[in-house]
Amino acid sequence: MKIAFLMFSFIPKMGGAQIFAYNLINQLSANNHEVHLYLPYKSYLQFKKLGDVKNYKVIPILRHENFTAKYWPGLIRLRLMLAQKFQKYDVWQVIGAYPAGWVTKDLASKVPIILRSHGDDIQKNANLQYGLALNPTINKRISKTLNKVTHLIALTRTVEKCYVDFGVKKSRITEIHNGVNIDNFDQNVDVENERKKLSVGKNNIFILSVGRYHKKKGYEFIPEALKLLISEGHDVVWVIVGKKVSLLENNFKKLGLESSVKLIEEIGSDTRSFSNLNFPSDDLIRLYKSADIFVMPSLLETFGMVLLEAMASKLPVISTNAPGCRDVVQHGKTGLVVANSNSEALSKAIKIIIKDKNLKSKLVSNAYKFAKNHDWGIITGQYESLYNNILNRKDQKK
Repeated sequence: MKIAFLMFSFIPKMGGAQIFAYNLINQLSANNHEVHLYLPYKSYLQFKKLGDVKNYKVIPILRHENFTAKYWPGLIRLRLMLAQKFQKYDVWQVIGAYPAGWVTKDLASKVPIILRSHGDDIQKNANLQYGLALNPTINKRISKTLNKVTHLIALTRTVEKCYVDFGVKKSRITEIHNGVNIDNFDQNVDVENERKKLSVGKNNIFILSVGRYHKKKGYEFIPEALKLLISEGHDVVWVIVGKKVSLLENNFKKLGLESSVKLIEEIGSDTRSFSNLNFPSDDLIRLYKSADIFVMPSLLETFGMVLLEAMASKLPVISTNAPGCRDVVQHGKTGLVVANSNSEALSKAIKIIIKDKNLKSKLVSNAYKFAKNHDWGIITGQYESLYNNILNRKDQKK
């Protein structure tokens, strides 16, 4: 197949959508598909600094794409129409309902447009100040986009519900999860040395949380959960990794917990060249594999990629019943699911994992099987099947 990808942000910017696209494009290219990636001019230049790409082609859209998409989207649409006319792509894979989907939707009359939302384009929560669709104008544009493209990919049932709320028929939606490179997690780790780097003792209970700081991550409920655990005699060190997590420092200081928490701004891939790109990075994988328990106290997600990474690392997982999280973790089977916004519930679940070794072993085993079934080779096959099915339906209509 000849496949065009379009998105408005890419590596070296680090986020779930960028990492997803990078992995899927590389897998499709390895499977002998011809892939062209269309990016805004600035993103194109930043990506080219990493080196030359040999297995797929990277193409700039225009210039000032965000401004143009907002005020003169027709210019970008014309650019893409011409690209389709001359390149004759079999399918376009678009990442993000707005602005990428907004400028691509009219191509659906010429070629199948498959849209995969990344979260803040379709989810909205005023209390958490989250979601592009909180803007009424953008909300209307997203609605038009979702109802005009050929087909939609939902990361989870939560995302499917968001699509349906925008008026999309379920027959136009396929659920495909995120993936992991499972072999990357099969590495020997000097656990004692990794813990020593963080001043985590051999007998400490090492709890890990990974993800950038945002209200929707629920990190504000960790200090009280940590306080409850320590008050009951558990020797806990809680490590939180992600951009801007240092903003939480005062929350722990107020409770006198600064010696029991480590806030690490980022442990990520070296994005200066392709030779060092790895998602998650080896440094982060070693951290996962050195921890005792993984906790994600989120209030809202689309998928929760770090949950899958923790499962691949054979860590017992605790998360919440928040949208996106409850779609990934099965309570009592692949992890424990607790009420969100509830520090006491978090601490109780952690104590269960600490005390019940048999349950911990069962959860780890089941979760690892779940992660293995989400290897990127398997997930890419699901995308290929979807593309082929849509193209077959198109041929039958001719």
